Amino acid sequence: MNHRATRVVSQAFLCLLGMSMWTAVAAPKAHAAQLSGTDTVEVNRHQEPQPPELQDSRIGWISGWSYGGRGILSRSGQENLDSGLGFTVFSVRRLIADLELETEIGRLIMSPKTDGLLPLGHMSMFPLRATLRVQLWRFGGAKPYAGGGIGVYLNRFDVDESVAAELATTGFATAVNVNPAFGFHGAGGVEWQRGPANFNVDVKYMVAKANVVSTLVDQLNEKVSREISSLDLGGFWLAAGIRFNF
Repeated sequence: MNHRATRVVSQAFLCLLGMSMWTAVAAPKAHAAQLSGTDTVEVNRHQEPQPPELQDSRIGWISGWSYGGRGILSRSGQENLDSGLGFTVFSVRRLIADLELETEIGRLIMSPKTDGLLPLGHMSMFPLRATLRVQLWRFGGAKPYAGGGIGVYLNRFDVDESVAAELATTGFATAVNVNPAFGFHGAGGVEWQRGPANFNVDVKYMVAKANVVSTLVDQLNEKVSREISSLDLGGFWLAAGIRFNF
């Protein structure tokens, strides 16, 4: 049942992401066709004309995709998980003057707290996220923004070898599975543009929960017991990175 629900959620996420990407590509083409009968000034195919109020700023508005990466400090699931470190790679597409679509994938590694829900080991998280960002205002080369979006979080938990070895001496074996989670997030940050590079500081707050399935096998008596619990993954992600316009 969990596998089927995860597959449905993943398909819905990919459909939404595909529709957003189609809109991002189709909108500029429709706009260009509408203006085909008027007098226009030829511009570079990667560069859209700037509004008059932006012509004196140092911000170059790029209409194509841009790509980059971020280093991540996670404060997710603080009741059961210590702070985690990781990275993401992301792309940004400007839909209109003040609206952008960001897609993001990555990997994050966290360790469980000793008094938490999970045993000794480490947890890997693989986020797949889509975020709509709105430019708030502009000054110099800085571009503050805010937004929100959805994400699918794939998880893997590895029990520490010392725990497995200790259980094996008593005839037991264990496994812990952290199921994929679907969540929402809010985002905010600021970028500083220097030529084709955009230096970025980004903060996200995510809301998500994952089911944890703990399995204990009694090898001597050939018995298997399972326990299902809920792991809160909500918390802040702090990031810094860079992206490049193409």
